[in-house]
Amino acid sequence: LSVLGLMNDKENKVQLLIDEDLLHWETIGMHPCINTSSLWMATEDLLNKVIPAMGHPYRTVVLGQTE
Repeated sequence: LSVLGLMNDKENKVQLLIDEDLLHWETIGMHPCINTSSLWMATEDLLNKVIPAMGHPYRTVVLGQTE
C-alpha cells in the first residue's frame, strides 16, 4: 500500500504504521497511486506536511525485532 493512498480513506479506517528505520532516511519512495511510476519525497515533508494534510496520524513500529 502506498502512503499516498490514504487520501482516499476519508473515514480514517486505515492505520498508518511506519518502520522507525525509515524515519532516518533522507527520502522515501512510493507509488503515487499509479503502479507505473514512482515518486521520491523528502521524509521530513512526508511526515510533517503530507501525512498531516491527509488527516492520518502514524505510529512508529520496529520491524524485524525478535523477543
